[in-house]
Amino acid sequence: MKRLFLHTIATLFFAVPALSSTTLTLTHGATPAPTYLDAGVPGDSVGDVRIWRFSAKSSDNQAVMIDWLMTTTEHAQHTTELESRITLSVVSFDNEGKDTIQLQGVGLYPITGSTLKSDVTLERAVIGGTGKYAGASGTVTSMHWSDGSWQHVFDLD
Repeated sequence: MKRLFLHTIATLFFAVPALSSTTLTLTHGATPAPTYLDAGVPGDSVGDVRIWRFSAKSSDNQAVMIDWLMTTTEHAQHTTELESRITLSVVSFDNEGKDTIQLQGVGLYPITGSTLKSDVTLERAVIGGTGKYAGASGTVTSMHWSDGSWQHVFDLD
């Protein structure tokens, strides 16, 4: 009986498909100027929102659309300091918004700019998806290159 039990457990263990991970890379040029909502006290402050929509390309040359919201959560007092901003983004891989990946995270940004400094990387969480990316999880690492272009590497579980 014990042998049968161990054999059954071993069979089930090896019959389970191995978890696979996928890496997906997106690139795009410099981001356009965001729509800026001065939602906090007048001027740059906590609660301000930056909104973007721009196109990118996947590593297999597929056109991608990115919607990006960034909200200031801690305002820097001096131009030499960085301020905290939370990002929520939806990456759409088709024109109908059926195949999407959502990401969220927080980063430190220069008060004088809308995006990360050049040659800086930032890791955020993949918090879900739809269509062929339903239930997606993992991380995305964004790199802002000195020429103004961007690369986002998704490591999906």
